Amino acid sequence: MNKLSQSYGFLLGKVLQQMEGKFADTLSPFNIDARQYGVLLFVQDKPYSSQKIIADRLQIDRTTMVTHVDHLETLGFVERTKNPNDRRSYSLMITDKGNSVLDSCWEFLTDTESEVLSPLNEQEKQLLKDMLIKVWSSL
Repeated sequence: MNKLSQSYGFLLGKVLQQMEGKFADTLSPFNIDARQYGVLLFVQDKPYSSQKIIADRLQIDRTTMVTHVDHLETLGFVERTKNPNDRRSYSLMITDKGNSVLDSCWEFLTDTESEVLSPLNEQEKQLLKDMLIKVWSSL
């Protein structure tokens, strides 16, 4: 067994690379990438979250987060409003257009995941998801 196959980071990175590469083809007509799709999912799930909260939870640095939100706002997928409790921060709300993109791409996302994870049976897929959630929630 070589050292690369013993590295969790390398292996997770390669699986992610496959998923993102395949999913990127689906997202390209919408002019967004997988990370921006993730931001949209977060905003849909937790409307009126601040950019800071989203960036912290998704582990996106501040500058990159601003760039993502600027892009999503330009496309009409999110609306950014001043936080009434803190005028220095913005709250995000997904638009109908943003919801439509999420709905259009969700099936492609799950199909991509199924394709990449096809060597695993359903029980193994669920175990992998449970373990990844456990690690992520502890970060």
